[in-house]
Amino acid sequence: MKKLSGLLTTSLVLSCLLCASTLAQVIEMDERKVKLKKKHYRAGMKEIGISGGYGYASEDEIVTDFFLAPKLGLILADFDGMIPGALEVDFELMAGMYNRPETAQEASFNLLFTYNFETGTEFVPFLSAGAGAYWTNLNVNELGSRWNGAPQGGLGVKYFINDTTNLSIMGRIRHISNAGTASPNRGLDSGQILLGINFLH
Repeated sequence: MKKLSGLLTTSLVLSCLLCASTLAQVIEMDERKVKLKKKHYRAGMKEIGISGGYGYASEDEIVTDFFLAPKLGLILADFDGMIPGALEVDFELMAGMYNRPETAQEASFNLLFTYNFETGTEFVPFLSAGAGAYWTNLNVNELGSRWNGAPQGGLGVKYFINDTTNLSIMGRIRHISNAGTASPNRGLDSGQILLGINFLH
């Protein structure tokens, strides 16, 4: 009888240990799932940031510029489907300076739409596209007007250093032309690299 009682006690202890181990594994799996489902963006949030950029164009002449671009982003909607993420509208001001082929100034107001792809990690890839009203006193063969339109778009990635702050890098293509309102209107196409910091609240 004592042997049977001891056997039952041992079995009960082993069963409890096995259950505890299994429960711990389940909790750990659930925590991993929660991490995978972590979202940075929610509808109604705002993202304020600033980017610095460098642009390069090769037309009749090499054209390069440097610029700063502060922005205000509004998160319009967030999605949990097959492609989880958030749609953002960005109001961006840009001011910069050309240093090739001559020294000249530039400024624009851009309206951009951005889709942030949630990955459940600190990395958030994004696509951005839109257009802007653009001014420059640059004198090149491709532009016949100081006032131009500036459709543009690109892709990049944000890295969240904490819940509310992220660093971003983006590659963007920008086209500048006056829509035929002045001559010449060949247009100026440039590739840009932007580095930025953004704050969510």
